[in-house]
Amino acid sequence: MNKRFPATALAAALALSLAACGSASSSTSNSGSGDSATIKIALIPPTTGALAQFGTDAVKGWQIAVDEVNAKGGIDGHKVELLKKGTDGDTATTLRVAKEAVAKEGAGFIGAVMTSPEHAALNAQLQGLGALSFNALGKDDALVGDQCAANAFHIVQTNSMDINALAGSIGSMPGNKWAIVAVDYATGHSAAKEFTSAAKAAGKQVVSTQFAPLNTTDFGSYITKVKSSGADAVFAVEYGADGIAFVKQANQFNLTKSLKTVLGFNMVSEPLFPALGASIQGFYNNVGYDVAGDNTLNKTFVSDYTKKYGSAPYYVPADNYVAAETLFAGIDKADSIDPEKVRDALDGLTFDSIVGSVTMRADDHQLLRPSYLGQVVKGDGGDAFKIVATAQPDKTTPQAESACSF
Repeated sequence: MNKRFPATALAAALALSLAACGSASSSTSNSGSGDSATIKIALIPPTTGALAQFGTDAVKGWQIAVDEVNAKGGIDGHKVELLKKGTDGDTATTLRVAKEAVAKEGAGFIGAVMTSPEHAALNAQLQGLGALSFNALGKDDALVGDQCAANAFHIVQTNSMDINALAGSIGSMPGNKWAIVAVDYATGHSAAKEFTSAAKAAGKQVVSTQFAPLNTTDFGSYITKVKSSGADAVFAVEYGADGIAFVKQANQFNLTKSLKTVLGFNMVSEPLFPALGASIQGFYNNVGYDVAGDNTLNKTFVSDYTKKYGSAPYYVPADNYVAAETLFAGIDKADSIDPEKVRDALDGLTFDSIVGSVTMRADDHQLLRPSYLGQVVKGDGGDAFKIVATAQPDKTTPQAESACSF
């Protein structure tokens, strides 16, 4: 079941309720013009389920960024305040929390929302809310296509960008018959579709495609079907606790020993390395952020994050830090904290970030940034990603879709 946008009726109801309680432009402190006005950012990550750890780490990325700017006196003379909320990942809950944060607590900006369905529902409401959203987690291409919104900024790479970054390497990866096991929501479906096309172009065959519901704990039947398909390589789109369960059960079923390649899509990440153990050494995975990136901003971020949280950052906190950098660059350019003025200032803006120089494409609000392919290797301090390929945004980013119209 593709749960891309199940919230149409809910969105209409919310729009009516917003008309009664006002929008951010009339009620929030973000729209204030005084020097003491506070920039309020609502963070709405998952706090339960398979994605809860990622939600916690998303908040960490924002927190580091806010601590840094507040220590310097704020942005454009304004201090920044994080309104830390939470959701169960259900679109109705996320929309309700967003509405309350904007209308009752004065948030003009929203971050740390996790899944693509949540972002799709939120995008439809942003104009009525009078708020801007900075998506550092939801990868569905539709979010910069027919579900795009003028008030939504897509910080993270889309599925297409990630697959395009991998496409040049699929042909050289061992294995000719691929099986796909993906999470059963928008990102899983779109990633599977894009990978199938890329594999075909590389002369590979996809012999099996399966979708497992989020929070699946027993992958036995899925693994059995992979083994019976004759696949000698697997493309897996499973996250958090789901990813851990899939990898461990694949080992128990002796699946990984029979495979020439395991390619994860956000499946194996640094926080999960200890739980997954040495069995993931040799696995490939798309890498959206290079922790060893050689620029001053990134070195400072890595140092500050490691000092505060006791471990180096990975893509989730890093991408959310980039989301904060994007917002702050917009405020600085606009010389205002009014969401509409910040939105306009961000169109086409190029600025320096922890991932290098990036540009916010005006056509669809997709951030143009590099992507990577990593392989898990054993290091002196434990497992780590070795970056084996880098792809620049001019090679990975599709043209803006005509379906996106602001």
